[in-house]
Amino acid sequence: AASAPAPAAANGSAPGGGAGAASPAPGTGLEVTTLFATSDHGIKMQDNFALPKHAESLLALTCPRIYFAGLPPALAVDDGDPDEEDGDGQRATGSSDDIPFERVSPECRVSNRLMRDFAGVELARGATVDKALREALLAFSYHLTIGNMDEAYRAVLAIKSSSVWRNMAKMCVKTRRVDVAEVCLGNMGDARGALAVRDTASEREPEARIAMLAIQLGMIEDAARLYASCGRYDLLNRLHQSEGKWEEAIAIAKEKDRIHLTSTYYEHAKHLEATGDLEGAVAAFERAGTHRTDVPRLYLNKGRLEDLKAYVDRAGDAELVKWWARYCESAGDLHSALTYYERADDYLARVRVLCFQNRLDDAAELTNTSSDLAAAYHLARQYEARDMAREAIHFFTRAQRYNQAARLAREHGLTAELQTLSLQAPADMQEDAAKFFEERGQLDKAVQLYTKAGHTQHAIELCFRHNLFDQLRDLADTLGPDADPRVLAQCAEFFLDHGQFDKAVTLHVHAGDYGKALDLCVLHNIPITEEMADRMCGTTKLEDPSDERRRIETLLKIAKCAKRQGAYHLGAKKYTQAGDKVKAMKCLLRSGDTDKIIFFADVSRSKEIWILGANYLQNLDWHSTPKVLKKIVEFYKKAKAPESLAGFYEACAKEEVDEYRDYDKALDALREALKAMELARGTATSERASVLQNRISLVERFVAARRVVKMDPQAMVDTCNSLLNEPDINDAIRVGDIFALMIEWFASQSDYGQAHQLIEKMHGRGIELAPYLDAELIDTVYRSVGANAPVDPVPGRGAGNGAMAGEEDGDDIDDEVGQVGVIDDDDDDDE
Repeated sequence: AASAPAPAAANGSAPGGGAGAASPAPGTGLEVTTLFATSDHGIKMQDNFALPKHAESLLALTCPRIYFAGLPPALAVDDGDPDEEDGDGQRATGSSDDIPFERVSPECRVSNRLMRDFAGVELARGATVDKALREALLAFSYHLTIGNMDEAYRAVLAIKSSSVWRNMAKMCVKTRRVDVAEVCLGNMGDARGALAVRDTASEREPEARIAMLAIQLGMIEDAARLYASCGRYDLLNRLHQSEGKWEEAIAIAKEKDRIHLTSTYYEHAKHLEATGDLEGAVAAFERAGTHRTDVPRLYLNKGRLEDLKAYVDRAGDAELVKWWARYCESAGDLHSALTYYERADDYLARVRVLCFQNRLDDAAELTNTSSDLAAAYHLARQYEARDMAREAIHFFTRAQRYNQAARLAREHGLTAELQTLSLQAPADMQEDAAKFFEERGQLDKAVQLYTKAGHTQHAIELCFRHNLFDQLRDLADTLGPDADPRVLAQCAEFFLDHGQFDKAVTLHVHAGDYGKALDLCVLHNIPITEEMADRMCGTTKLEDPSDERRRIETLLKIAKCAKRQGAYHLGAKKYTQAGDKVKAMKCLLRSGDTDKIIFFADVSRSKEIWILGANYLQNLDWHSTPKVLKKIVEFYKKAKAPESLAGFYEACAKEEVDEYRDYDKALDALREALKAMELARGTATSERASVLQNRISLVERFVAARRVVKMDPQAMVDTCNSLLNEPDINDAIRVGDIFALMIEWFASQSDYGQAHQLIEKMHGRGIELAPYLDAELIDTVYRSVGANAPVDPVPGRGAGNGAMAGEEDGDDIDDEVGQVGVIDDDDDDDE
């Protein structure tokens, strides 16, 4: 190999920063850098290190030493340590090699320092190194610097000094070449170090492998920095633990390595225990969460039982209290054991100790007041061992060990306890108990338990086999559609024979025999529920025409039966599902549910249904319910029934006159009736429209007369007299209202003579006075003329009463309106 160029040295103030810049040395602020200057690879830094406080300048470099000039020994306060940490807690550059500075002589101002490559070579003061070794080490350093590892390795093959190899291994820490370090460790003969470094091959971070190399070489601080730089705080934690730096280890675990915080506390506790610091160990075990086992072990090993008891009492931890109770029990101190078991709420242990002391009554009282299943089971076993069966069964039941309790009950023939117990037990045990009772001939109990266990069919077979009719009645309520059809049919026949038709119907429905169930409902008037009806015929249309036809027949039959039973809503629903909406509407009309009637009429969109709905609504108080009035008009218009609408308006006019004497509203109603009649066609409607027009004309004249009574009273009187002479006046206006208008006017003018004459004419026509004239007014008029007031004729509906249309001749309006909403029982074709 070509000989390596000798390194050049330069000194000066350390740069403030930048790539490869070293930190300033403490004290002088100077550092020395050695470089390789080559034509092939340019300038490469070989090493740099800080100067101590007494060194002031570089004198010379001659391998293997570098010489410096500085203060005389008398003026040098302290040589200092070039490897001390800087303000940031990091060592100065080059401080990891720990190469000392030596004075040429004790009184000389010149000092020297071995070059890094020659550290470890044993040289006397002022001695030099032979040429071969010098060239080999320089070549190794050069090739290591430029990255030529093969040449670097060949350059030092002949070196046998372990110290030199150790120095080169330290150089590998700085250059971070683990492969070269392994060779150096091998030549050093450090098998353990080589194995430790090789074991780190699986680590992902190269710094972690270098840190292990530094540890093997004793460079602990470098290893700590490497672990921190690569984020391996777990390894840094272990390193601090190995050094005994527990405060640093715990701090790292708290801040950076919390996953190992507990284990760090535990290792610290073990360390304190080994060093005899028991109080500190106890605190550390508590922080590690292992105090429930380690603290008792610690105190027991030291024989400090009083301290352990005091610790248990002070801690108040249930597990520690229980441990101390077990210790007291093992030592034979049962009284203390019971005390501490009670503090730990350990009922099983307390019962166990009481049983050991033969205090079964105390144990039973304790168990009954607790919900501890294990304690109840232990006590039950104790009673069983003492052949106390009833007590054992009781506590086996409390422990929910039903099989054990049932076994004891069967063995001792305790049937009452067995039945009570079986009712709370799982299904398999209920079945076993039922078989036991069946074998004993106690069939009623067997049936009950078979049913409870889910074996209903077997229970029913027992009832039929042994004529247990009372039990069969109870069983019928538990049968559902999933039961055996044969069993359902048998039960249905049984109830049919005994006159319990409602249960027979339910069972026939569950068995799918809908025809027979429906026949029973019709024959014996059994109420049909909605659920039963839906099961009989379903709620969806069937694809097969014949099946759908049978379904519709069933629906009609159910609807007819429901209507006869008064279940009008159900009947309407089934008629609707069968497609007969008219009959559905008639069912709803019978129910009197106005909201549903209106809703059904709105959604049905049928002329006949609209007319039915409107006719029904006319029977209600439509005058004070605007919504009903609006719906009547709406339904007649939707049904395109102008004659019916006109009849309704005429009824409105009659209502306004008869009840409220409001001719203005009556006139509006008559006009609306005329508009409706004009939409109808035919000779009869034309004649009816003509009559309406004549009535409107008469009412208009009377309304006009009432309006001018104060402005032109004579015109009012003339109009009233002319109206009284009209031949059809009774169809339009109540004659009594005409007379009352004139009488009230003349009385207000104190013309009692004229008023008296008019009252006499009213009386002559047979018109009852009370509905039209105030009794006080009549008395005043007759007193004024010196006559006695007449007596009203017997109320009647004669022509003189002046009633509106329909009161005398009973025209079609009464036939259409007066009887609306009445549904004949024979209105359905299926009846």
